[in-house]
Amino acid sequence: MKLLIDAGNTRVKWALWDGRQLRQQGAVAHADIAGLAAPWSVLPLSAVLAASVAHAAVRQAIEAASPLPVQWQRAQAAAFGVRNHYRKVAEQGADRWLAVLGARQRYPAQDVVIASAGTALTVEALTAEGDYLGGLILPGYRLMLASLAQNTANLDRAAGQVCAFPQGTEDALASGAIDALCGAIQRLQQRLAAHTGRVPLLLLTGGDAALLQPHLPPDARMVDNLVLYGLASVADGS
Repeated sequence: MKLLIDAGNTRVKWALWDGRQLRQQGAVAHADIAGLAAPWSVLPLSAVLAASVAHAAVRQAIEAASPLPVQWQRAQAAAFGVRNHYRKVAEQGADRWLAVLGARQRYPAQDVVIASAGTALTVEALTAEGDYLGGLILPGYRLMLASLAQNTANLDRAAGQVCAFPQGTEDALASGAIDALCGAIQRLQQRLAAHTGRVPLLLLTGGDAALLQPHLPPDARMVDNLVLYGLASVADGS
């Protein structure tokens, strides 16, 4: 068994990989990482692979809880049939690269747009031929609302309902944030379609994916744990 760890901005997700499927999955807040040491210590592990976009203290807490040395993953110029066209690969978040590898594993030889909705929204474009063309980063739903609350005089209020023609400030906040996020996703989907001449598959993942799904085309697919599946690809190839 190999322990796979995805350390995000607010939570740490983990799972066991047996070479075929993810097993015994879990997730904890950063403050609760130390509590993973006991359950992890009894697992029959051969390796621990991890990716992190969190602060250094989170990495240190994971290393302290892990029963084996942690193999931290980084973005690469190419791996598993995917060519990374990012201009400076070394500065790319490992989670973005691994989500692309996870999508490639789950949906091989397809054009895909991968929208990972969490604290931030990232949107990636991957061709059926294996060219990862790059993608977008923008504030996530709650970060957008928090920014408006903190940097304006009158918008520190709860968001309302998403609607076609908002007629109140609360609804305008909710609708504006959702439209901005979904608009970014669909614009990249349109650009990839124009680039390849094919309609790409849209994959949604991350803690806020369910928030966006009702406002996107009905063929958008919810796929949990794409980063962990990317780590699984690395684990199988190592």
